[in-house]
Amino acid sequence: MRRFLFATVATLTGFSAAPIVAQTAWDAPAFISHVAPAGASIFLISPHGGDIGGLLTFRHEAGPVGLGYRGSLSDENGGDGIAFAGGIDISGFLSRSVNDAPIDVLWWSGAGLGIGDNTVISFPLGAMIGWSGSGDGVTFNPYAGAHATLDFFTGNDTNDVTLGASFDMGVDLVLPSGWIVRFGGAVGDREAFAIGVRLNT
Repeated sequence: MRRFLFATVATLTGFSAAPIVAQTAWDAPAFISHVAPAGASIFLISPHGGDIGGLLTFRHEAGPVGLGYRGSLSDENGGDGIAFAGGIDISGFLSRSVNDAPIDVLWWSGAGLGIGDNTVISFPLGAMIGWSGSGDGVTFNPYAGAHATLDFFTGNDTNDVTLGASFDMGVDLVLPSGWIVRFGGAVGDREAFAIGVRLNT
């Protein structure tokens, strides 16, 4: 299973495909990590296909276990209105403590859509590696990986199917106060950036 997932992602990232255009993508930044916090997180986001907006995510359990949910609203890039993007992700561990090092490997997938001038339905498949460290009372949880996405476009301007690939990165900082500050980004066919916090409820 591990070899299949890595081979699939590696193969798909080798394709040269048209990036998602003029429509907000739900799957970037991925915010899938070995220690993704449970509960709700809120972000200021610059999504691919949109301008500045807000993103809300929620997980029932910490780490890549069970389902995650997300939804965002942003100004539509090249449009006159508000774009919505939302989806559900599922993930799990492929390996824990690789070669006795504190490195975890995980897979993730999901389904979601972006709605604006057009509609795109997207199905990502990816892998992440992550590790944890600490210093001065702050715990650092960086992670990085890649994912491929199959997009189905429909609307007034286009009816198309594309395959794209993106590289993902992020870090969660657990502060001594208990607050978790979260950064995430993506480059490639999905270019996006977000910064936010896990809501302490």
